[in-house]
Amino acid sequence: MAFLSLVIFTSLSANAFSFPTKVTPSRCLSALTRLGISSATGVSLVGAIALGLTGGSELAGHLHETPHVGLSVYLDYENILTYLDPSDRAEFTKKKTNTLSIATILVRLLSIKEGDSAEPFPYLKPIMASSYFDDSEVRTNMCRHKALIMRGILNHLNIKAELLTGTVDAESGRGEHVWLYIPSINQMADPMNNMVLSPDEFEKRFHPEVYKGVIHWAKPLGIIGR
Repeated sequence: MAFLSLVIFTSLSANAFSFPTKVTPSRCLSALTRLGISSATGVSLVGAIALGLTGGSELAGHLHETPHVGLSVYLDYENILTYLDPSDRAEFTKKKTNTLSIATILVRLLSIKEGDSAEPFPYLKPIMASSYFDDSEVRTNMCRHKALIMRGILNHLNIKAELLTGTVDAESGRGEHVWLYIPSINQMADPMNNMVLSPDEFEKRFHPEVYKGVIHWAKPLGIIGR
């Protein structure tokens, strides 16, 4: 469970931007402050740069037919299928989709990956979603990356999945987390913890507090704060 980036998941009010919890200044904003640039100007400046990166990421994904799912992660769906074992792959190629089976497979496979590098700006480098299914070590092993990849795959299969952000109970204490809700089967899916649970079961286990009115603009804006 990682601390969410400053502008990846922001809470939009009708009158102003507000944050649902106390936000620790990011590396970029701290550096700008030391240069004598005000926080407001810094947010505007870094935001403008990040918006440019967002547009570039969307264009790159379109040109290479690998949709950008967020945080510089690109969905190379056909490559993902090649890393699945035959029984799992069969579920993804059936004419009639079994949503629960697919969700269960995805949380199991995505939860296996571990490892996270200390790159200061990991989102400036493209990451293929298939790298979370092969034998390589992933550069960014956080709940938001896995949730974005799982949502991208489900959406590719015409299965609606909603990204949820909030705080949950964990062994290390209460922390911020990102997971999915799949309306068609009324299940919560947590690819970080290999769980597909009913909303009631998820509530009993994690006692989640979901941020209301959050815009899930999970694009390369993660460069602002990780």
